[in-house]
Amino acid sequence: MAMVSVKPWRAGAFMTAVLLSGCAGLGTVGGVDNAPEAPEAPAKKVVESKPAKPKDDAASQRYLPKQAYDAQGKKVAYVPAPNPYTSASAPVPPEAVTRFRTANGLMADEQYRDARKAFEAITRDYPDLSGPWLKLGELAEIGERMERAEKSYRKALAVNPENVNAYLALAMFQRRSGDFEAARDTYVSALELWKDFPEAHLNLAILYDLYMNQPALAQPHFEAYDFLTNGDNPQVADWLIEIRRRTGIETSFIDNPPPKKPEETVSAEPMAAEKSPEAENTEEKG
Repeated sequence: MAMVSVKPWRAGAFMTAVLLSGCAGLGTVGGVDNAPEAPEAPAKKVVESKPAKPKDDAASQRYLPKQAYDAQGKKVAYVPAPNPYTSASAPVPPEAVTRFRTANGLMADEQYRDARKAFEAITRDYPDLSGPWLKLGELAEIGERMERAEKSYRKALAVNPENVNAYLALAMFQRRSGDFEAARDTYVSALELWKDFPEAHLNLAILYDLYMNQPALAQPHFEAYDFLTNGDNPQVADWLIEIRRRTGIETSFIDNPPPKKPEETVSAEPMAAEKSPEAENTEEKG
């Protein structure tokens, strides 16, 4: 598989601000701006970041979408589960939006120190926002302060446990740090929260295939991403074709039509056979 970036978002597009009442976050919606991320060589330094709830490789397949069929064997339109991070959204305080955008602009201009101070100020003034903690994690990684980066990502999840972007950011950090099993578990945690999270499926597939050398486990998640995005990413479609060649698994994990019912035929009543003259004579003699 070519090691190239998969980024469906347009260059220069700005993240949407979202506030969830009670425990909220400002950041990207649905993890699109944070991922999918280009596969890359893992960093040499490994950071201890073990999840509280270990999982196994089979766990992720419990969250695959399934194509349903009606009694006539026709496909039923699949309705993805809603994103819990955005489904309960509320109006964002205008000042928070303005300050977040200003801080994000400083970060884009590589004024990292000023950006860090700006995001830290937002966390103090708006403690219910989780998005600024994600940005602080990114800034810590840029400065190679890996322990602080992990703490920031985990703080984002503590502030808002439904921030799917925080799961994605933490999993990518764990993958870059070389902690592949922890990254897998974090992706699975994201799918437990939102089973139809396309970018979690895609990044988990990349992790399994390129980093854990388990293409058979990667294949269903490549297929899930392709299914949930209606095949809109031709690069992922090519990857799916290529991985099927390697695994030899052609049966779909998502879409398995029911067997066709045999056509019913109306059989006519058998006609009585004509009796031969010899048979008639035999009956008369009987």
